[in-house]
Amino acid sequence: MRIFRIAKNDYLSDLSGEGARLYGGRWNKKGYNMLYCSQFLSLCVLELLVHMDFKFINQDFGFIELEVPDELIATKSSNTILRQDWRHNPPLVATQDFGSSWLLSRSDLAIRMPSAVLPHENNILINPNHERFADIKVIRKGLLDLDARVLGT
Repeated sequence: MRIFRIAKNDYLSDLSGEGARLYGGRWNKKGYNMLYCSQFLSLCVLELLVHMDFKFINQDFGFIELEVPDELIATKSSNTILRQDWRHNPPLVATQDFGSSWLLSRSDLAIRMPSAVLPHENNILINPNHERFADIKVIRKGLLDLDARVLGT
């Protein structure tokens, strides 16, 4: 499966999940490395827009396209895992506990979970500490070239 990630150009090649470890996220507590990706570049843009002030999104951002072997991406039944209020902002401890436990289990390299921004599409969460992490291939990198209208400029 081809997946995408957006980051500042200085951190684009860093696939360690260090940012998530430092700050936590919807699916991980602080102290747990996780790499947040999306199944589409456009979903990455939406995720970026809800997490950052438009004035900070400029030419300093790029994207990376990765390929993860399909058989290494788990799909869990969202109906059995997610509480009705899982999209709450700030993220719930329950979703952070789920993701952090998943990371510790090292059962899967990646897991497909719905995006809180657009739940009909998926984010792909990657465990950088999984034994098969080296199976991820970098396909391409590029500058994030957004139309000025997206940023309201």
